[in-house]
This record gives sequence, C-alpha cells and structure tokens, in this order.
Amino acid sequence: MLIEIQDVSVERGCTRILNHINLDIPQKQHVAIVGPNGSGKSTLLKLLMKFFYPSVIDGQSGAIRILGREDWNVWELRRHLGFVSSEIDHHFTIGRSARLNALHSVLTGFFSAELDPDPSDITIAMRADAEQALEWFQVKSKSSKAIGHMSTGERRRVLLARAMVQKPQAIVLDEPTTGLDIRARADLLRILNQLADAGTQIVLVTHHLEEILPSIQRTILLKTGEVFLDTQTHVALSEESISSLFDAAIRVDRDASGYFHSRII
Repeated sequence: MLIEIQDVSVERGCTRILNHINLDIPQKQHVAIVGPNGSGKSTLLKLLMKFFYPSVIDGQSGAIRILGREDWNVWELRRHLGFVSSEIDHHFTIGRSARLNALHSVLTGFFSAELDPDPSDITIAMRADAEQALEWFQVKSKSSKAIGHMSTGERRRVLLARAMVQKPQAIVLDEPTTGLDIRARADLLRILNQLADAGTQIVLVTHHLEEILPSIQRTILLKTGEVFLDTQTHVALSEESISSLFDAAIRVDRDASGYFHSRII
C-alpha cells in the first residue's frame, strides 16, 4: 500500500475535523480526494505531510502508514512521496525563499528545505536532476528567475519540479491549478496527465472537479470529516453524488477529453 489510514481522528479545541477515517490507497493507483471547504481535506493532507499528527481519542490515536511505515522523517519521506500544496506555494512567495531562483528552488527539494542549500552540499548529479525536472515542467528557461517574481503558473511548475526532483514514486497535489488562468490551467493539467501516464502515481486533493485528470480511476468524497463515498471516479462524480456532497443541485458533464465540468443548476 502507498497510504494506509486506520481509525484516525483529528480534533482542534472542541471541533472534530476528521472523524475515525479509514482509507487505503494502493501503489500505482491514481486517486482523487474531493470535498467542500470544511470537509477535512487540508487536515488529511497535513497528516500525510507530517505537519499534523492524529489526535488521541478514547486512548487511541489510530495509525497512518506510508509504504508500510509509520516512522518517517520528512527528509526521507520526500524521496518516495512528493508534495505540492498551497501552503508550500505561499512559503515561496515571501521572505528569503521568494528570492531563490528557479534552479535553487528545485535544489531545495533534495534537502526538504525552503532556503538556499549550502553550495558544498550540491552535487553535479543533483544539479543535473534539477535542470531535468525544470525541463520536464517546461520552465528551464526560467532557471535564473527569482521564484517570488514569477507568475502563479510558472511558480507552480517550479514547485512541481521541486517535488519531483528526487523522482518519488507518487506525488500528492493540493488544488494544483488554484490561481491559474484558463491557458495556464490547461497547460498544467496536460503536464500532470503526462506525468501520470509516465508512471508517477497521482493523489489529487481538491474541490474543483475540473482538476480531476482522465487517468484518475478512483475518487474519494469527504464530507464533514468522514468518508462520504469511495468508488470509481465516474460514479463518485455523478450528478447525484456531487449534489449530495455539496448540498446543492449541480450539473456534471464530462467532455471528450475525459475532464469533468460542473455548475449549479
């Protein structure tokens, strides 16, 4: 299994954000986790990133295993599981991290850091891998540009290159097209679908149906901190399921390319 979540809850103050979640994601299976704001998506993501830990409820904390292990340190985990989230994106728009150029931003991925690595720690192989990652995400021409001065679309692709620089077997994406214009969103989704087709496992966390790649076979719906539905994508994204999830009448269509589109009716 890539991810195993067993009886995990998270409480903050008197609020139960996640309530006894049980979830398994096998290796090589592309999965989307979809839910409205407040459903617990961001908290689940932070659990996977080791930013949060499960709460102890009735003397039990449950368990989260990634590739069969609970005891990961972040630096080692990033070799196997890459992350791109809105929180990481924000970190690279402020302070010293925003002054890094694209190449150095990607190189920080080798050290699970957000500041310029010591030049003596950077090997020729690391630099070559960073340049290759920038090329894959079509931003190699921006290698010397400060990441804080980039457009949202450029920055997002640099951070994807950073997450992929160690060639992890899977990558977790948190609403990857947020803030992008129509053209930038289409370009990024095309690149992500190519990444999935090339063998990198995708775990996509979002509330935008339009972000769900054609290659994603399984979709998990979260609502009020619990698994609402876990099934094949075309079933999970039916009008009935999505309308129930968002408590609204929603029209869902799928285009010839395999992408979903939704609107209130």
